[in-house]
Amino acid sequence: MSWTYFEDDCPGCRPVLLDLKSGRALSEDSPQMQVVLGVWAETTIEERKAFHRFTCQNSRTPEDLKVISDLSASMSAAMTQLS
Repeated sequence: MSWTYFEDDCPGCRPVLLDLKSGRALSEDSPQMQVVLGVWAETTIEERKAFHRFTCQNSRTPEDLKVISDLSASMSAAMTQLS
């Protein structure tokens, strides 16, 4: 994992959900993480790089914020399918 550049095969360079009670990351086989990783699998390399810039490098450029907003909306919409 690198803070300075995105590595597509790095497990630390993709989204994770936390259990709010324990503070621990949900396992990749949890239904919620399966949804998130399904959306993540559909992202472009540029979207994944923007995610890295936002989360690791604290980017707040309008372009990166738009990507993060859209990605978050896609994940939220996909999560509603679990209910």
